[in-house]
Amino acid sequence: MGATVTTTSIVRRSSWRTVRRDYVLYAMLVPAVGFTLVFSYLPMAMNVIAFMDYKLTSGWLGLGSRWVGFANFTRFLTDPVFYEVALRTVAYAAAKLAISFPAPILLALLLNEVRSQAFKRTVQTIAYLPYFVSWVTVAGLIYMFLSISSTGIINTAIEAFGGKKVLFMSRSQYFLPVMLFGTVWKGVGLGSIIYLATIASIEQQLYEAARIDGAGRWKQLRHITIPGIMPAVIILLILNAGSLFSGDFDQMVNLQNDVIQTDTDVINVYSFHVGVAQRRYAVGTAISLFQAVINFVLVWLTNFIAKKVRGTGLF
Repeated sequence: MGATVTTTSIVRRSSWRTVRRDYVLYAMLVPAVGFTLVFSYLPMAMNVIAFMDYKLTSGWLGLGSRWVGFANFTRFLTDPVFYEVALRTVAYAAAKLAISFPAPILLALLLNEVRSQAFKRTVQTIAYLPYFVSWVTVAGLIYMFLSISSTGIINTAIEAFGGKKVLFMSRSQYFLPVMLFGTVWKGVGLGSIIYLATIASIEQQLYEAARIDGAGRWKQLRHITIPGIMPAVIILLILNAGSLFSGDFDQMVNLQNDVIQTDTDVINVYSFHVGVAQRRYAVGTAISLFQAVINFVLVWLTNFIAKKVRGTGLF
Protein backbone atom coordinates (compact mmCIF):
# COMPACT_ATOMS: atom_id res chain seq x y z
CA MET A 1 0.00 0.00 0.00
CA GLY A 2 2.86 2.31 0.95
CA ALA A 3 4.62 1.59 -2.30
CA THR A 4 1.45 2.45 -4.22
CA VAL A 5 1.06 5.77 -2.42
CA THR A 6 4.72 6.58 -2.99
CA THR A 7 4.48 5.77 -6.70
CA THR A 8 1.32 7.89 -7.04
CA SER A 9 3.00 10.79 -5.28
CA ILE A 10 6.03 10.54 -7.57
CA VAL A 11 3.79 10.56 -10.63
CA ARG A 12 1.91 13.62 -9.33
CA ARG A 13 5.15 15.50 -8.57
CA SER A 14 6.51 14.59 -11.98
CA SER A 15 3.33 15.80 -13.70
CA TRP A 16 3.33 19.07 -11.76
CA ARG A 17 7.01 19.57 -12.58
CA THR A 18 6.22 19.06 -16.27
CA VAL A 19 3.42 21.64 -16.11
CA ARG A 20 5.70 24.18 -14.40
CA ARG A 21 8.44 23.58 -16.95
CA ASP A 22 6.15 23.85 -20.01
CA TYR A 23 3.60 26.32 -18.64
CA VAL A 24 3.82 28.47 -21.79
CA LEU A 25 2.70 25.54 -23.95
CA TYR A 26 -0.13 24.73 -21.57
CA ALA A 27 -1.18 28.40 -21.55
CA MET A 28 -1.36 28.33 -25.35
CA LEU A 29 -3.63 25.30 -25.05
CA VAL A 30 -6.17 27.10 -22.85
CA PRO A 31 -7.96 29.09 -25.64
CA ALA A 32 -8.42 25.96 -27.78
CA VAL A 33 -9.71 23.91 -24.83
CA GLY A 34 -11.98 26.76 -23.74
CA PHE A 35 -13.35 27.20 -27.25
CA THR A 36 -14.08 23.49 -27.53
CA LEU A 37 -15.79 23.36 -24.14
CA VAL A 38 -17.95 26.43 -24.78
CA PHE A 39 -18.96 25.76 -28.38
CA SER A 40 -18.84 21.95 -28.60
CA TYR A 41 -19.49 20.38 -25.21
CA LEU A 42 -21.59 22.97 -23.36
CA PRO A 43 -24.32 23.07 -26.07
CA MET A 44 -24.74 19.29 -25.67
CA ALA A 45 -26.65 19.97 -22.46
CA MET A 46 -29.48 21.49 -24.51
CA ASN A 47 -30.12 18.15 -26.21
CA VAL A 48 -32.64 17.58 -23.41
CA ILE A 49 -35.14 19.72 -25.31
CA ALA A 50 -35.47 16.84 -27.80
CA PHE A 51 -37.52 15.13 -25.07
CA MET A 52 -39.70 18.18 -24.27
CA ASP A 53 -42.64 20.01 -25.70
CA TYR A 54 -40.21 22.90 -25.83
CA LYS A 55 -41.40 26.47 -25.37
CA LEU A 56 -38.80 29.18 -24.99
CA THR A 57 -40.99 31.10 -22.51
CA SER A 58 -41.34 28.13 -20.12
CA GLY A 59 -38.86 28.70 -17.33
CA TRP A 60 -35.17 29.54 -17.66
CA LEU A 61 -34.13 28.97 -21.32
CA GLY A 62 -37.38 27.07 -21.76
CA LEU A 63 -36.17 24.19 -19.57
CA GLY A 64 -39.43 24.29 -17.64
CA SER A 65 -41.23 22.86 -20.67
CA ARG A 66 -43.31 19.71 -20.35
CA TRP A 67 -41.51 16.37 -20.86
CA VAL A 68 -42.93 14.29 -23.72
CA GLY A 69 -40.42 11.45 -23.93
CA PHE A 70 -39.81 10.22 -27.48
CA ALA A 71 -42.80 12.03 -29.01
CA ASN A 72 -40.58 14.37 -31.04
CA PHE A 73 -38.66 11.42 -32.46
CA THR A 74 -41.93 9.78 -33.43
CA ARG A 75 -42.99 12.95 -35.25
CA PHE A 76 -40.09 13.02 -37.69
CA LEU A 77 -39.76 9.22 -37.95
CA THR A 78 -43.36 9.04 -39.19
CA ASP A 79 -42.82 11.85 -41.70
CA PRO A 80 -42.22 10.52 -45.25
CA VAL A 81 -40.18 13.63 -46.07
CA PHE A 82 -37.59 12.62 -43.45
CA TYR A 83 -36.93 9.28 -45.17
CA GLU A 84 -36.59 10.98 -48.54
CA VAL A 85 -34.06 13.42 -47.08
CA ALA A 86 -32.23 10.62 -45.19
CA LEU A 87 -31.82 8.49 -48.33
CA ARG A 88 -30.59 11.48 -50.29
CA THR A 89 -28.12 12.30 -47.50
CA VAL A 90 -26.68 8.78 -47.57
CA ALA A 91 -26.51 8.81 -51.38
CA TYR A 92 -24.70 12.16 -51.45
CA ALA A 93 -22.32 11.11 -48.66
CA ALA A 94 -21.53 7.79 -50.36
CA ALA A 95 -20.80 9.59 -53.63
CA LYS A 96 -18.53 12.06 -51.84
CA LEU A 97 -16.73 9.21 -50.08
CA ALA A 98 -16.24 7.35 -53.37
CA ILE A 99 -14.95 10.40 -55.28
CA SER A 100 -13.44 12.88 -52.83
CA PHE A 101 -11.81 10.39 -50.44
CA PRO A 102 -9.44 8.74 -52.99
CA ALA A 103 -8.63 12.09 -54.70
CA PRO A 104 -6.04 13.33 -52.14
CA ILE A 105 -4.49 9.84 -51.97
CA LEU A 106 -4.03 9.84 -55.74
CA LEU A 107 -2.62 13.38 -55.72
CA ALA A 108 -0.18 12.53 -52.91
CA LEU A 109 1.03 9.40 -54.72
CA LEU A 110 1.52 11.35 -57.95
CA LEU A 111 3.36 14.20 -56.21
CA ASN A 112 5.58 11.70 -54.41
CA GLU A 113 6.83 10.48 -57.79
CA VAL A 114 7.74 14.00 -58.92
CA ARG A 115 11.48 14.64 -58.63
CA SER A 116 11.39 18.42 -59.15
CA GLN A 117 10.93 19.95 -55.68
CA ALA A 118 9.98 23.34 -57.13
CA PHE A 119 7.20 21.83 -59.24
CA LYS A 120 5.99 19.71 -56.31
CA ARG A 121 5.80 22.72 -53.96
CA THR A 122 4.01 24.79 -56.61
CA VAL A 123 1.35 22.12 -57.18
CA GLN A 124 0.92 21.61 -53.42
CA THR A 125 0.42 25.33 -52.87
CA ILE A 126 -2.09 25.68 -55.70
CA ALA A 127 -4.01 22.61 -54.51
CA TYR A 128 -3.97 23.72 -50.85
CA LEU A 129 -5.11 27.33 -51.38
CA PRO A 130 -8.84 26.52 -51.99
CA TYR A 131 -9.04 25.09 -48.47
CA PHE A 132 -8.79 28.66 -47.12
CA VAL A 133 -11.62 29.90 -49.35
CA SER A 134 -15.05 29.90 -47.70
CA TRP A 135 -17.97 28.03 -49.19
CA VAL A 136 -19.69 31.37 -49.74
CA THR A 137 -16.94 32.34 -52.16
CA VAL A 138 -16.72 28.88 -53.74
CA ALA A 139 -20.49 28.79 -54.32
CA GLY A 140 -20.36 32.29 -55.82
CA LEU A 141 -17.63 31.21 -58.25
CA ILE A 142 -19.53 28.06 -59.20
CA TYR A 143 -22.72 30.03 -59.90
CA MET A 144 -20.72 32.53 -61.93
CA PHE A 145 -18.98 29.85 -64.03
CA LEU A 146 -22.24 27.97 -64.64
CA SER A 147 -24.25 31.07 -65.43
CA ILE A 148 -25.91 31.52 -68.84
CA SER A 149 -24.57 35.09 -68.96
CA SER A 150 -21.23 36.16 -70.43
CA THR A 151 -19.40 35.15 -67.21
CA GLY A 152 -20.55 31.54 -67.55
CA ILE A 153 -17.49 29.98 -69.15
CA ILE A 154 -19.03 26.49 -69.09
CA ASN A 155 -22.12 27.52 -71.06
CA THR A 156 -19.98 29.67 -73.35
CA ALA A 157 -17.90 26.58 -74.19
CA ILE A 158 -21.03 24.47 -74.72
CA GLU A 159 -22.46 27.09 -77.06
CA ALA A 160 -19.15 27.34 -78.93
CA PHE A 161 -19.38 23.63 -79.77
CA GLY A 162 -22.92 23.98 -81.07
CA GLY A 163 -24.83 23.06 -77.91
CA LYS A 164 -27.54 24.92 -76.04
CA LYS A 165 -26.98 26.72 -72.77
CA VAL A 166 -28.03 24.78 -69.67
CA LEU A 167 -29.44 26.18 -66.43
CA PHE A 168 -27.26 23.90 -64.32
CA MET A 169 -28.18 25.31 -60.91
CA SER A 170 -31.90 25.23 -61.67
CA ARG A 171 -32.00 21.46 -62.22
CA SER A 172 -31.51 19.10 -59.31
CA GLN A 173 -29.92 16.35 -61.46
CA TYR A 174 -26.82 18.54 -61.90
CA PHE A 175 -26.47 19.34 -58.22
CA LEU A 176 -24.53 16.20 -57.22
CA PRO A 177 -21.77 16.58 -59.89
CA VAL A 178 -21.39 20.25 -58.99
CA MET A 179 -21.23 19.41 -55.27
CA LEU A 180 -18.62 16.69 -55.89
CA PHE A 181 -16.50 19.05 -57.96
CA GLY A 182 -16.59 21.68 -55.23
CA THR A 183 -15.75 19.12 -52.55
CA VAL A 184 -12.73 17.74 -54.43
CA TRP A 185 -11.45 21.16 -55.49
CA LYS A 186 -11.67 22.57 -51.97
CA GLY A 187 -10.38 19.60 -49.97
CA VAL A 188 -7.91 17.69 -52.14
CA GLY A 189 -4.95 19.87 -51.13
CA LEU A 190 -5.34 19.44 -47.37
CA GLY A 191 -5.83 15.69 -47.68
CA SER A 192 -2.79 15.28 -49.90
CA ILE A 193 -0.58 17.01 -47.33
CA ILE A 194 -1.61 14.47 -44.70
CA TYR A 195 -0.73 11.57 -47.00
CA LEU A 196 2.52 13.17 -48.17
CA ALA A 197 3.58 13.54 -44.53
CA THR A 198 2.77 9.87 -43.99
CA ILE A 199 4.78 8.88 -47.07
CA ALA A 200 7.72 10.94 -45.81
CA SER A 201 7.72 8.94 -42.56
CA ILE A 202 8.23 5.62 -44.38
CA GLU A 203 11.71 4.20 -43.83
CA GLN A 204 13.93 5.05 -46.82
CA GLN A 205 15.88 1.82 -46.29
CA LEU A 206 12.85 -0.06 -47.60
CA TYR A 207 13.07 1.77 -50.93
CA GLU A 208 16.84 1.25 -51.08
CA ALA A 209 16.45 -2.49 -50.45
CA ALA A 210 13.70 -2.67 -53.09
CA ARG A 211 15.90 -0.93 -55.67
CA ILE A 212 18.77 -3.32 -54.90
CA ASP A 213 16.39 -6.24 -55.48
CA GLY A 214 15.47 -4.77 -58.88
CA ALA A 215 12.05 -3.35 -58.00
CA GLY A 216 10.96 -0.51 -60.25
CA ARG A 217 8.98 2.55 -59.17
CA TRP A 218 5.64 0.83 -59.78
CA LYS A 219 6.55 -2.11 -57.53
CA GLN A 220 7.91 0.25 -54.88
CA LEU A 221 4.63 2.15 -54.99
CA ARG A 222 2.59 -1.02 -54.81
CA HIS A 223 4.54 -2.88 -52.12
CA ILE A 224 5.99 -0.08 -49.96
CA THR A 225 4.25 3.29 -50.41
CA ILE A 226 0.63 2.13 -50.49
CA PRO A 227 0.99 -0.31 -47.53
CA GLY A 228 2.88 2.45 -45.68
CA ILE A 229 0.00 4.92 -45.92
CA MET A 230 -2.74 2.38 -45.19
CA PRO A 231 -2.89 3.15 -41.41
CA ALA A 232 -3.55 6.84 -42.23
CA VAL A 233 -6.07 5.85 -44.90
CA ILE A 234 -7.95 3.65 -42.43
CA ILE A 235 -8.04 6.30 -39.71
CA LEU A 236 -9.33 8.96 -42.11
CA LEU A 237 -11.84 6.49 -43.53
CA ILE A 238 -13.15 5.83 -40.02
CA LEU A 239 -13.50 9.56 -39.40
CA ASN A 240 -15.24 10.04 -42.76
CA ALA A 241 -17.66 7.23 -41.94
CA GLY A 242 -19.19 9.55 -39.35
CA SER A 243 -20.35 11.84 -42.15
CA LEU A 244 -22.35 9.19 -44.01
CA PHE A 245 -25.54 10.32 -42.28
CA SER A 246 -24.84 14.02 -42.37
CA GLY A 247 -23.69 16.66 -44.80
CA ASP A 248 -21.52 19.73 -45.00
CA PHE A 249 -23.97 22.40 -43.84
CA ASP A 250 -21.97 25.36 -45.22
CA GLN A 251 -21.55 23.67 -48.57
CA MET A 252 -25.18 22.67 -48.96
CA VAL A 253 -26.70 25.96 -47.82
CA ASN A 254 -24.49 28.02 -50.12
CA LEU A 255 -24.90 25.78 -53.17
CA GLN A 256 -28.66 25.36 -52.84
CA ASN A 257 -31.25 27.83 -54.10
CA ASP A 258 -35.03 28.11 -53.81
CA VAL A 259 -35.61 26.23 -57.07
CA ILE A 260 -33.76 23.03 -56.16
CA GLN A 261 -33.77 23.14 -52.35
CA THR A 262 -36.64 20.68 -51.91
CA ASP A 263 -34.94 18.12 -54.17
CA THR A 264 -31.44 18.53 -52.70
CA ASP A 265 -32.01 18.84 -48.94
CA VAL A 266 -29.86 16.73 -46.59
CA ILE A 267 -30.29 15.96 -42.89
CA ASN A 268 -28.32 18.95 -41.60
CA VAL A 269 -30.22 21.46 -43.71
CA TYR A 270 -33.54 19.72 -43.07
CA SER A 271 -33.07 19.86 -39.28
CA PHE A 272 -32.11 23.53 -39.56
CA HIS A 273 -35.27 24.38 -41.49
CA VAL A 274 -37.44 22.36 -39.13
CA GLY A 275 -35.83 23.67 -35.95
CA VAL A 276 -35.10 27.29 -36.83
CA ALA A 277 -37.14 28.35 -39.85
CA GLN A 278 -40.29 26.54 -38.67
CA ARG A 279 -39.48 27.19 -34.98
CA ARG A 280 -40.03 23.54 -34.07
CA TYR A 281 -36.98 23.58 -31.84
CA ALA A 282 -37.63 20.28 -30.10
CA VAL A 283 -38.18 18.34 -33.33
CA GLY A 284 -35.11 19.92 -34.95
CA THR A 285 -33.02 18.97 -31.91
CA ALA A 286 -34.42 15.43 -31.98
CA ILE A 287 -33.41 15.07 -35.64
CA SER A 288 -29.87 16.30 -34.90
CA LEU A 289 -29.55 14.00 -31.87
CA PHE A 290 -30.78 11.01 -33.89
CA GLN A 291 -28.28 11.89 -36.63
CA ALA A 292 -25.43 12.14 -34.10
CA VAL A 293 -26.24 8.71 -32.65
CA ILE A 294 -26.28 7.13 -36.13
CA ASN A 295 -22.95 8.75 -36.99
CA PHE A 296 -21.43 7.48 -33.75
CA VAL A 297 -22.61 3.96 -34.54
CA LEU A 298 -21.14 4.22 -38.04
CA VAL A 299 -17.77 5.35 -36.68
CA TRP A 300 -17.75 2.57 -34.08
CA LEU A 301 -18.77 -0.05 -36.64
CA THR A 302 -16.17 1.09 -39.19
CA ASN A 303 -13.50 1.09 -36.50
CA PHE A 304 -14.52 -2.43 -35.40
CA ILE A 305 -14.35 -3.75 -38.98
CA ALA A 306 -10.99 -2.04 -39.60
CA LYS A 307 -9.47 -3.60 -36.49
CA LYS A 308 -10.76 -7.03 -37.46
CA VAL A 309 -9.56 -6.81 -41.05
CA ARG A 310 -6.37 -4.76 -40.82
CA GLY A 311 -5.60 -4.72 -37.09
CA THR A 312 -5.58 -0.90 -37.17
CA GLY A 313 -8.23 1.34 -35.69
CA LEU A 314 -8.89 4.75 -34.24
CA PHE A 315 -9.69 3.49 -30.75
